[in-house]
Amino acid sequence: MIRVELDIHSDQPNPRWRLTPGDEAQLHGLIAAAPRAAASDVENNGEYRGFVAQLTDEETLRVQRGIIEIARGDQRTYRTDADRAVERWLLATGRPTLQPGDYQTVVAALWD
Repeated sequence: MIRVELDIHSDQPNPRWRLTPGDEAQLHGLIAAAPRAAASDVENNGEYRGFVAQLTDEETLRVQRGIIEIARGDQRTYRTDADRAVERWLLATGRPTLQPGDYQTVVAALWD
């Protein structure tokens, strides 16, 4: 199962949850549908720093500020998250797990 982490806290553990098999398939579909992009810097400024998903033992996904970064070892590929749809979808999957304050922080960042 894919484990998702909301990268939001610097002083306490970040919230984590697992996707259902149906959600896993939907995430892979969203990634596949996202257009490829040139290498880009993923920003880590502010309280909200995006979502991290462990897709496989060797593959990690980071989604932040409209950028999808897929890391496989030392290799990185990038895709565009138009309208931050993947970020919003990941937020929705984690809503039952998230504290209200964390949820509102991400909502404010995504709809600013």
